[in-house]
Amino acid sequence: MEGIIQFLPFWAVYLVCALVGYWCWNRIFFWLAADSDVRRFLRMIGAVLLFTPAPIAQDSNYFAPVLVVLPFTAISEGVNAALYALNWLLAALCLGVLVLGMRQLLLWIRARLQAE
Repeated sequence: MEGIIQFLPFWAVYLVCALVGYWCWNRIFFWLAADSDVRRFLRMIGAVLLFTPAPIAQDSNYFAPVLVVLPFTAISEGVNAALYALNWLLAALCLGVLVLGMRQLLLWIRARLQAE
């Protein structure tokens, strides 16, 4: 956490830029219905790509967006050295799929209760 607090102004700028990027990402899928499951899934992928942090090195206290860490670590140190960042990305994707699944379950239960 020391790495996040020490660079808080830079993280604030990144957060603003990522929010703008996420807004643009959502506007890409204008042709999908607003309540479409595919659109929700694509929105989740955009959020995971933009908002997931990862340590800049295997056991580092300093974090950066995984979208930056993964390719630069793979280029500079090799693909095997970048697998730790891929773990962070995959964990965030799994969490996003879990949240989407819980949302779908709640929508399904609500639809069943309204049908009765």
